[in-house]
Amino acid sequence: MDKNDSNFRQTQPIMFDGMALPPIPPLLKDAKKRFEEIRNMEYRKGDIILAIYLKSGTHWVWEIVCMLLKQKAEYSKEPKELFFLEAMPDLSMVENMESPRAVNTHLPYRWLPKQHIENGGKIVHVVRNPKDVCVSLYHHMKSSEEIREIKDFKTFYETVFMNPNAKLMDGWYKYEKDFEQAEKNDTGGTIFTVHYESLKTNPITEISRLAEFLNINLKDQDIAEIADKCSFKKLKLANDTIKDHSILDIGEKSIGEKIKEFMYRKGEIGDWKNHFTVAMNEHFDAVYKEEMKDSHIKIQFE
Repeated sequence: MDKNDSNFRQTQPIMFDGMALPPIPPLLKDAKKRFEEIRNMEYRKGDIILAIYLKSGTHWVWEIVCMLLKQKAEYSKEPKELFFLEAMPDLSMVENMESPRAVNTHLPYRWLPKQHIENGGKIVHVVRNPKDVCVSLYHHMKSSEEIREIKDFKTFYETVFMNPNAKLMDGWYKYEKDFEQAEKNDTGGTIFTVHYESLKTNPITEISRLAEFLNINLKDQDIAEIADKCSFKKLKLANDTIKDHSILDIGEKSIGEKIKEFMYRKGEIGDWKNHFTVAMNEHFDAVYKEEMKDSHIKIQFE
């Protein structure tokens, strides 16, 4: 075992199917069981799955999808985590949800519910600049105390995000390339992909595209109101004042309050420039060029 692999395993002990997983209770208990439960979930017409890599806008897009389904710019009182497939205490909760059901996951494409894919269920996917993903993931894991042994960003970059032995949730490269291939094979148009940066700079245009994908007809004013309510500043305020995070608590553990404190940080484009050194950036660009040489994904780095 090399040094990078050893360091990573000290901070991220759950390994399954060749990838490292976040320390979520159901995964800590039995990752294989939870993954198989998700893959064997029963499909219901109208189901929507948000399948998005870590720190790539899941909270943001989930709120947008919920508003589109309600056809009004109204925040959901329930936090996104309540419908997070990996973290649900029991997946029977999905069965009790009213249709159309919108759930979210960070699982790679090969582990998504088989029935959902076979029946042409809709999948919403977001691609974000991996440099910003790296920075956001570092701050998230540091705030949630998942990486106590890693004291600085450079160490995280080398031992976790860019470590070929780590493969956090399959690693960004494989995760996105597998989704790219799935979309190429998607003859039914069931996968909707939006770039985080496009949604940030042109929210009305991208939300209109998403509404069309979901077969939802709304007036331009309604779309504009949803875009406004889902700005980072207003979502963060809603997270602090409207969301009922207490429903996530288990026993005496205030999980909901802890999540509330660190889930929203900046939501900016280009924050990587405040963290990457010139040498790190050159290293990243070289690795990216090699990893993505056969990919047609157009990442918006600037």
